[in-house]
Amino acid sequence: MSPINIRKGDALLQRAGTTFDDQAFIGPLQRPVYLVYVSAFLQEDVDKYAKLFDHGVEGQWLSHANDPTGLLRVVDAGPPCAVPKLTISSILENPPLAKKMKVYPFQEPRELMDLPLVVQGKDASGRSKVVVARSFEDAATSMLHEAINGFSVVFTGALLRSDMNHLFSSKRSRPFDFKKVPDVAALNNFSTKTTRDCGKIGILC
Repeated sequence: MSPINIRKGDALLQRAGTTFDDQAFIGPLQRPVYLVYVSAFLQEDVDKYAKLFDHGVEGQWLSHANDPTGLLRVVDAGPPCAVPKLTISSILENPPLAKKMKVYPFQEPRELMDLPLVVQGKDASGRSKVVVARSFEDAATSMLHEAINGFSVVFTGALLRSDMNHLFSSKRSRPFDFKKVPDVAALNNFSTKTTRDCGKIGILC
C-alpha cells in the first residue's frame, strides 16, 4: 500500500470514524506525520488535559513542570517532534462519508460547537497549548498547520459554544470539572447554566 499523501485538511476528516494508524506525508514538502484514528477518548484523557481547558487561554504554551504548586505558567513552544502525531477522534467524522455509512453522530447543527485541540511538541506533556477550532474544517486545517511545524495534536473534543464562551470569559469565578459525554444529545442535556453554575462542563470526545 502506498503512503497516504495529505494536501488538504479534508483528507484527515475522510478517515475519521475508523480506528487505525499509519504514517503519511503532508503536501509537496512531504512532511512525515503519524496518523492515529481513535473511536473515542476516555474520561482519564479528559482529566489529563482538564487543567489546560480550565485555564481558559488559547494559543499559549503552558507548563506546570518544576512548579511545586502545580500552577500553569506560560513557556516557549520547546522543540518540535521529528515525526508529529495527529490523534483524530471519531467526532470529526466527515459528514458526507458518515451519512453514506449511516454513522452520522450529530443531530444538532455543528456550528453550535467549538473544538478544543491539545497540541504538544517533543516534550510531550511537559508543555502543551490549546487551540480552539470553530468548525470541523477549521480543526483539520489547524491540525495540518501544527504538524507542518512539527507539533502533535494529542486530543480533540467538542464543547457547546456557550460553554466555551463561558470558559474563556474573564467574568468566571470558579474552576470547572469536565465530564465526558457520549453524544450531542447528552452534551446538550449535560451542559446547562445550572451545571455551569455548579462548576461542571460536558465534553464530547
